[in-house]
Parts: sequence; structure tokens; C-alpha cells
Amino acid sequence: MQGTEARDQARAGIRHKGVFYAFSFRAFRLYWSGAFVSSIGSWLQLTAVLWFVKNIGSDTLVGFVNLVGWIPTLFLGLFAGAIADRMNPKRVVLWSQAVMLLCSLGIGLCVQLDWIHDLVLIVFLGISGIAYAIFVTAWVATIPVLVPREALLGAVTLNNLQFNLARFIGPIAGGLLLVEAGHYVPFYANALTFGLFMFLVSISGVEMPQPQAGSANVVSSVLEGLRYMYGNRWMAKVLAAIAGLSFFGFSFIVLIPAVCKEILHVSDNEYGLLMGMTGLGALLGLTAVAFLKHKIGLRSMMSLGSFLTAAFLLAFSLSGLFWLSCLLAVGAGGSFVLCNAAAGAALQGNAIPEMRGRIASMWAVAYLGIFPIGGLVLGFLSDLISLRASLLIAGFACVGVALFLIFFVSIPGDE
Repeated sequence: MQGTEARDQARAGIRHKGVFYAFSFRAFRLYWSGAFVSSIGSWLQLTAVLWFVKNIGSDTLVGFVNLVGWIPTLFLGLFAGAIADRMNPKRVVLWSQAVMLLCSLGIGLCVQLDWIHDLVLIVFLGISGIAYAIFVTAWVATIPVLVPREALLGAVTLNNLQFNLARFIGPIAGGLLLVEAGHYVPFYANALTFGLFMFLVSISGVEMPQPQAGSANVVSSVLEGLRYMYGNRWMAKVLAAIAGLSFFGFSFIVLIPAVCKEILHVSDNEYGLLMGMTGLGALLGLTAVAFLKHKIGLRSMMSLGSFLTAAFLLAFSLSGLFWLSCLLAVGAGGSFVLCNAAAGAALQGNAIPEMRGRIASMWAVAYLGIFPIGGLVLGFLSDLISLRASLLIAGFACVGVALFLIFFVSIPGDE
């Protein structure tokens, strides 16, 4: 009984720490600032890439190019987690940012000199995607080192904040740069943000704990992580739900260039604004997380987020007005983040320290590794059937994810 009361008191203490409590730790502030600037650059570049490809090809091609940049997260994500658990994550972050910096410079130079070709773009995006798959796992696994446990939910929420605030700022800036400065400038700007992140990490002064010895090799380390997840079945179910919502709910952003050209009939500036609205919605979603974490459990947050994602996507598929589409994109972006932030907090908050990197990599695979496949599928369905039908299918699939969360998922210690 006393043990139960102690756990309840500890959980209550964690819940009553404010979201911004994590900012009281200098190392987290520096890492977060660097990640934020880098995320702005990444979304700025993605906006430019998708618009550029849509101007020369089909929705399927847009989905494929997007897939090339993100698919390494799916295939290398689990191994990236093992690497993060076995190496100094600070060095992993620095080296991965350096590789992405060089790739952005290469794309920018090719575009500026008119040397760009589909194959060149695919090679650079593929290499950058491999580096990103390793980086995102190392970064997420580093968060519990930068803050104490009572600040972890706030830190995870703030990490989602920077990523999604960048989703708001980056696309709008990208649209402006496409119009005012030229198609190559977003890539140079992205390279600059990587350099700034490397500088902030270098001066953070944070000391990382010694990597766990663990298994004899990376493959064994991955298998060890999978066995740990298998022993905690609820983690597998949460990851499956995030994968489903990412496949159908997050991937709709790949169709935004087509929506702008074929349904709304707007130009570069409006395209960047509509892309940015998903990020604005994400900010509102994170505000909802900060409010709801005192009111309902993490599973309830995930279920609510899934249902709302479905509703906004279904309405978005029927909209023919630019301002209405912007409002619905805000709702879809916020709802997805509500679900994803709750899932991230549940996974990281319950994982044992030596498994955090591998659990973070599984989350990255479910979130960022699956969505580009969904984008490719939705792009193919758009070309095969119709753009609106593709969005409708995505919306109804998100309803299924919400029902799965309600009836089949439970989280230890959740209220």
C-alpha cells in the first residue's frame, strides 16, 4: 500500500511540473534551440523540394521523392537506436548534422547552376535521409539525459513544439524564398541551420553517460530491443497506433502541392502558407497537451487526437476554399501532435535507461519512417482514383486507429 501511495505521489509530482520547467536546464536549452533552427531549415527545404517536383511531375513522383528522403528512417531506425545506445550521442548528433549540411549545400549548388536532375536529387536526399535517421534517434534518446524525470514530459512536449513550430515557420519562409530569392536559396539556408546546431551542441558542455556495453554487436542489440518491446506489449500497440496515424494522418502533407494546384488554384506564397498551417495547428495541439495532461491520461489524449485527425482530414478532403482549407489543416496538424506527443511521453517515460535509444528509434520508425510510405500510397491513389478520394480514404483510416486505441491499448500507470 505504501509503495502504491509513493508511486501515486511521484506521478502527481511529475504531472504538476510545468511544461517549460525543462528550459531551466542550460544543456536542454542549447540542444533545443539548435534542433529548432535545424528543423526550420529542414521544413523550408522540404517545402521547396515538394513544390519543385510537383511542377515537373505527378503526385506519385512527389510521394516518391519525399519517400527517398525519409525511408532511411524506416530501414535504419532500429539500428540507429542501437548505435545511439552504444556510442556517445553527442558525437552522433554532430556527425549526422555535418553530413546533412554537405548534402544541402550540394543540392543548392546543383539547382543554382542548373545541374539538377532527378537522380542527383534522389542521391543527395537519400544520403541526407540516412544521416537524419541516425540523428533523430540520437537526439530523442539524449533528452532524458538533459533533464530529470520530473521534467521529461515537458521536455518531450517541447521537442514536439520545436519540430512543429518549425513546420509553421519553415514552409512559410520557404514559400517566400521561392518567390523572392530563387529555388536554390532554401537549400543554402538549410545548410546554415545545420551549422548553427553543431555550434550550440559543441558549447553545451553536457557530459553524456558511458554507453552501455549491452550485446556483442549492433544486430544483437536491435534484437535485444525488440525482445524488450515484446515483453512490454503495450509499447508495441502504441507504436502500431502511431504508425497507422502517421501513414494516413501525417502523410496528407505530401498532397498539399496537388491540393494547391488542382483544387484551390493558388501560387507559391499560398502553398507555403497552407503547408505552414499544419505547423500552426501543431502548436495549438501542444498547448492542448500542456492543458490536458492535468486532466486526462495519455491513452485518452491519443484516442482524442486520432478521432480529431480523422474528422479534420475528412472535412479537408471536401473543402474548395483556401481559407477553409487553412483552418482544417490547422486542426489536422494539432490533432496529430496531440496523439504523437502523448505516445512519445508514454514510451520514453516508461523505458528503462539502457533501452531508451532503441525505444526512441522504434518511435522514430513508427512516426517518421512510416509516413513517407503513406505519402507515396496517397499520391498513387490520387493519380489512380482522385485527389479527394485519396484524402477521404486517409480520414476513414484514422477513425480505425482511434478505435484501436480505445479498445486495445493500455498504458502502465496511466490515469
